[in-house]
Amino acid sequence: ICLGLNCIHSCNIIHRDLHSGNILLSSKKISDVSICDFGLCGLASEIKSENSKENIYGIVPYIAPEVLRGDEFTQASDIYSLGIIINEIIFGNQPF
Repeated sequence: ICLGLNCIHSCNIIHRDLHSGNILLSSKKISDVSICDFGLCGLASEIKSENSKENIYGIVPYIAPEVLRGDEFTQASDIYSLGIIINEIIFGNQPF
């Protein structure tokens, strides 16, 4: 998951809807993991111009607090979502 998100971010793209439902696991090899659902993603430079409190996308427990306050989606907000996913993997449920 981390490698996939790193690849997305290296292309200057922000996912904006990263959650466990958008992680695909292979039934043949546990290390085959893919991130899917790029419907809300976009270039970081374009996303900055469209962010506002009216344009909050995603599943609330995975949305970074700063985005909920009305700040823009950033790569850091994707990392926050990744942290929630990791917590969910380790403990078996969402922390909030």
